[in-house]
Amino acid sequence: MKSIKQILSLALPAMVENILQMLMGVVDSYLVAQVGLIAVSGVSVANNIITIYQAVFIALGASCASLIAKAMGEGDEVKTNRFIWDSILVTVLLSLALGLLSLLAGSSMMSLLGTVTSVTEAGSLYLYLVGGGILFLGLMTTFGSVLRAQGKPKVSMNVSLMSNLLNAVLSAMSIYCFHWGIVGVAGATVLSRLIGTVVLWLVMKLDIKSYQISKPFNRDLLHLVFPAAGERLMMRAGDVVIIAIVVKFGTEVVAGNAIGETLTQFNYMPGMGVATATVILVAHSLGAGKKEEIKSLVATSYWISTLLMMVVAATVYFLGSGLTGLFTENSRAVEASVVVLLYSFMGNPITSGTLIYTAVWQGLGKAQLPFYATTFGMWVIRIILGYLLGISLNMGLSGVWLATILDNLFRVIFLYTMYRKNMKTI
Repeated sequence: MKSIKQILSLALPAMVENILQMLMGVVDSYLVAQVGLIAVSGVSVANNIITIYQAVFIALGASCASLIAKAMGEGDEVKTNRFIWDSILVTVLLSLALGLLSLLAGSSMMSLLGTVTSVTEAGSLYLYLVGGGILFLGLMTTFGSVLRAQGKPKVSMNVSLMSNLLNAVLSAMSIYCFHWGIVGVAGATVLSRLIGTVVLWLVMKLDIKSYQISKPFNRDLLHLVFPAAGERLMMRAGDVVIIAIVVKFGTEVVAGNAIGETLTQFNYMPGMGVATATVILVAHSLGAGKKEEIKSLVATSYWISTLLMMVVAATVYFLGSGLTGLFTENSRAVEASVVVLLYSFMGNPITSGTLIYTAVWQGLGKAQLPFYATTFGMWVIRIILGYLLGISLNMGLSGVWLATILDNLFRVIFLYTMYRKNMKTI
């Protein structure tokens, strides 16, 4: 019972925070849609790039939380403090690099995604501003991870809520009152994140005099960050290839697949929240040398994640046709969307396993295994098998999603088997 309460106390705020971060991009797209079709198309494409940045920051945050929680479990205040400052420094350096990339190559990245000139110009403007100010998204993510590792998950959730509400108000004012268009919406997004960053910094109460980084730089952190970030990038890059396969089935199927994926995003929120809790709790127990507690936490995390995900997925699936109808009345698109909802629902227990056991390995400080599993699963199983089933065997979208389930099945079996072996040596 104690482990259930521990998991939920960390997981529920993380779930809410994930939803709020997703909604910020949705709000921006909705308000920009009032400007025109070209504007909303540009912002939507630019947000795909911002989403990649966000995935990297989430991986970084999980790595930071793992090491901080482990140090706290060991009762080492000096190491804990050093990990916090190391995490902040890595976040700043990575954010500056991504910010410069957005400013110097934003237009080129938009063009590579195949957008026409007018959409490229609109999206580039948004990417220059939001991508250029990506530092504040990075710091908010890392600060939130630090607070969760310290047992204060509701703080970052509340600040995210405040930041989203502020963004909605400022963006609406920029569109309806001042008519600033994309510049106003992008500026509101950056400003709201800046304010959120400042609030989190004040809540953390870090003493600048305690600033201390590892020399030479923290190898433990880098050994976690690079594989964790690489795992997310492999997923995102593979998704682009999968879309290229889906395009072969026609525009209506592409639209239906996109609608289905939009709806099924909510299926994964519980699992992602529980995974966030799992990273922290496993790392803390590892630092405290409590092997049996780790086993109990992992098993409990999996069942909580699976149960919550199945409840959400079942709700989305059984309301599928009606929800899809809010987006389109095209029968073939609706049919494709329902295929996505069905396979997502059926594959949820497996997907839950991939989320939880990826988190377990990050908590154990060995993020390389999930990186290897995701790289092989995505690029060898999901993509190749998706092409063979979907196109060569004429199974269409069902073939692509069956390959997705088989990819996740491979990963969960691999990660679970290696976990069982690893626990015998701890």
